[in-house]
Amino acid sequence: MRLDRYGIALTCEGMGDCLYAIPVIRKLHAATRATRVYDIFTKQPGLFESCPYVDKVYPFADSPLIQSYYRDNKLIQLFDLKKFEHWALDTTDFISLPTGMGQLSFREKQLEYFPTEPDAAQAFDVVLNTSRTWPSRSWPIEHWQRLADELVARGLTVAVVGKDVSSSSDALSKQSLPLQGCRNLVNALSLDQTYYTIAKCRLFVSNQNGLSVLAGATDVEMIVLDMSIEWSKRALYRQENPLHKFEIVKGDCQIYCCSSDACPEPSHQGQFKCVPSYDRVRESVFRKLGLAG
Repeated sequence: MRLDRYGIALTCEGMGDCLYAIPVIRKLHAATRATRVYDIFTKQPGLFESCPYVDKVYPFADSPLIQSYYRDNKLIQLFDLKKFEHWALDTTDFISLPTGMGQLSFREKQLEYFPTEPDAAQAFDVVLNTSRTWPSRSWPIEHWQRLADELVARGLTVAVVGKDVSSSSDALSKQSLPLQGCRNLVNALSLDQTYYTIAKCRLFVSNQNGLSVLAGATDVEMIVLDMSIEWSKRALYRQENPLHKFEIVKGDCQIYCCSSDACPEPSHQGQFKCVPSYDRVRESVFRKLGLAG
């Protein structure tokens, strides 16, 4: 039986958003695999090289081929900013609703990642991701260094992962800064080896970013720092449970603004109080690791 070939246009640039699309593509594939095969056009082709739910992977820049799918009415656009407010919805639902499938269940929202390299990663007690993006999603580097110093002083092995990237869609340079006294793996690992490194550690600590989403494809114990994007909109549903081996450390703000550069609450006097304090993050990290205060 000949299968119809459909194109999927995944228009988002960020790695995390692309990872959130995989459960949606998995459900599309399961529902139509008797009649369809899917090709994908994406700005993150490496994420889909081994994905079993798509046949061929093309960089999104291949616009003539996209247009041929469009002319045949066989193009499915995921991450359509014209349909819904991205920040108002759970990311997976934002991607799935325009397909007509509705919301995915907690079970269906399980993230996946498909490495192509063999595991060559070292195991560490704690892996940190110090990623600096927008002010509302960046923990001060002095806090990261202080936390690392305390962990190393307790005899724990600590590594820092991440990669410096330039985002054209966000008009932003995103940095992950190394820390003194820690194993510096910043800009040193492929994404596959970063995935393995996160999966092997006792605890992964990160801001909200692509690596915090990648960690959701593992079973690692993790802590994510709360920011202006409410954590429930970026929830991870491992074992059908958004709190499975997951803790969010919240700041002191009660509004949900999604602001990146300027706090809209006048009483905060320009401070992003959604960003948690050092003591609050330290308490959660030490508790997860079973360390006395």
